[in-house]
Amino acid sequence: MGLSQRNGALLLVFVAAVCMEFYQAPATHVVGIRCKCPSFSKIQRSNFTDFQVTEVWVGCDRVELTLTRIKLDNSTETLCINPKRKLGLQILSCWERINKDKSRKMECLNKQRRLE
Repeated sequence: MGLSQRNGALLLVFVAAVCMEFYQAPATHVVGIRCKCPSFSKIQRSNFTDFQVTEVWVGCDRVELTLTRIKLDNSTETLCINPKRKLGLQILSCWERINKDKSRKMECLNKQRRLE
């Protein structure tokens, strides 16, 4: 085997090893395993103080929407809501409309208060 053939064979082995390292078989891939919201809360109208939108990323295959609210004992609670339901769609629509400007987030929550 010549030097160029040996280098070509080594390169082929290297490329195969790199591909196998990064390849993940579909049978072993579990979609949504690291999502922050494993389930959604049923939302009753409340005093929401903040929300967070987590876009689709490698560990989670869906957009996640969490709302922070003040409970009756003045403590805060974070709830995961379904972004495909009415309230979730309204907040996400507002979020897109304000171009994801974090300084304008309260506009989306204040709009929800007016609709109550």
